[in-house]
Amino acid sequence: MARLPSEEQPTAAGDDVRVQEAGAGKPSEEEEVKEEEAEVKGIKMSEVEQHTSLDDLWLVIDGKVYDVTPFMDDHPGGGEIMLSAAGKDGTQDFEDVGHSPHARELLKKYYLDEFAGGVGSGVATKSGGGGMGIMAFLLPILVVVMAFAAKYLTA
Repeated sequence: MARLPSEEQPTAAGDDVRVQEAGAGKPSEEEEVKEEEAEVKGIKMSEVEQHTSLDDLWLVIDGKVYDVTPFMDDHPGGGEIMLSAAGKDGTQDFEDVGHSPHARELLKKYYLDEFAGGVGSGVATKSGGGGMGIMAFLLPILVVVMAFAAKYLTA
């Protein structure tokens, strides 16, 4: 009689053993995804997005996550300025300001874990600094136009 793949076969010791189908020893795609998720270490963006308020703020800077809540009142630019980096990778914002070596050393005190990556949902972001780039571009042009207008209108 032919054996079916799921048919139980007794061994010499009397134990039941199932005959496996070809490739049954390999994990399924679903199992591989679960293993990959289990291997991811650190804090994901979805978790960072849950900490975006003045009284509970986590920032992602240089691939690390920091709980800067205790520093909100002491930040030289005020706690509100740090909210512009909430719910996203704030590395560029941090670098653009040109923080001192002392500030970088102080940041270590608030370290939580490595950043595991991930894409933010965009729901929790409280960014107000996105328009600053266009202002930096338009302001000099506006000043030059005003200077020419003042020169020709007063002549």
